[in-house]
Amino acid sequence: MSDTAGTIVNRWTPERSSALAAMMRTLENGGFERVDPAILQPAEIFLDLSGEELRRRLFQVSDPAGRELCLRPDVTIPVSRHHLASGDPARAADYCYLGPVFRHRPGSEPDEFLQAGIESFGASDTAVADARIVALGMAAARGLGAEGLKLRIGDPTILLAFAAALELPAAWQRRLRSAFGTPGGVEAVLASPGDGDANAGSSGSASALGRLDIESARRLVSEMIDLAGIAPVGGRSANEIAERLIERASLAGDGAISPQTRKLLTRLAAISGSPQQSSEAIDALATEAGFSAEAVLAPLEARYAALSEVGLDIAALRFSAAFGRRLDYYSGFVFEAASDIVEAGPVVAGGRYDALLRLLGSPVSVPGVGCAIWIDRAFAAGGKA
Repeated sequence: MSDTAGTIVNRWTPERSSALAAMMRTLENGGFERVDPAILQPAEIFLDLSGEELRRRLFQVSDPAGRELCLRPDVTIPVSRHHLASGDPARAADYCYLGPVFRHRPGSEPDEFLQAGIESFGASDTAVADARIVALGMAAARGLGAEGLKLRIGDPTILLAFAAALELPAAWQRRLRSAFGTPGGVEAVLASPGDGDANAGSSGSASALGRLDIESARRLVSEMIDLAGIAPVGGRSANEIAERLIERASLAGDGAISPQTRKLLTRLAAISGSPQQSSEAIDALATEAGFSAEAVLAPLEARYAALSEVGLDIAALRFSAAFGRRLDYYSGFVFEAASDIVEAGPVVAGGRYDALLRLLGSPVSVPGVGCAIWIDRAFAAGGKA
């Protein structure tokens, strides 16, 4: 155990420290290489890849050379960087970790907390790899005493496949993609009047901006920002601010979606229930919309079969079409296991991030899936907080 992790582990009782050590031995004996990436990480990576929610919760610092760094707010990206730096990125490799992470958590939870996790790269059978990670993550939490864990899964690619089949404008597809995991989620985006219907449409400048080609619009907005002397906000560059304004303008006029399409997607986002119920509802809605849901349902059914193979009760889990994680690098299947004993958030959570290594510099795309276990919540879910 690393000195850093050991310092925090020693804050627990001997019984809890022993449970943590046993958990990590089990993971290592199962073929997961123990790693402990650096606590200080390049801030730019997290600002670019983790999304708006995490951006606001980072603890950032500068080194003497002026480089922007941050205390690691999660460990998936640092483990991915370790994998890239240590050999062929396409090779199959499994990692586990236990150590502190740092991000602001509203409420009474501390901003520095201990987190364990498992990450798997290069597995070709994604359904089997997903099921393995879910089972191991939940077993690890239960090994720490967590009780009453309820599993919820989702896959944002299903709603996005509907959006593509319905030929939504690109700006709307991007808007829906970014809404997963944010407060209110896709339901709030679909329930809003839309920038084109109410906000952007009421502004002549926004409408004019939306009629420009993307490069001309980006150049115009960037020049306006520079002339106004607007400083970067929340780590965003002037170009990023320009992109956001252009996106909003593009939702006006021809970029708006019809009430019928909005209603259909709202019904899709509301689908939640058992695997059988949700799959039947998705299939029926696709038929109503005039296309086949087979392409999106087949991977889902394969995942259910794999989850059953590792001993999970499929009938007990819940699927939600609107469920997504708050980190932007997740690209498909996501899950979380929460307990009624703990109100602060999930005890275990993770998902698939097949594009992450490519975004970090890999010359090839590499399948990836993993999860994190919140140690304080796992102990609290045992009723012994």
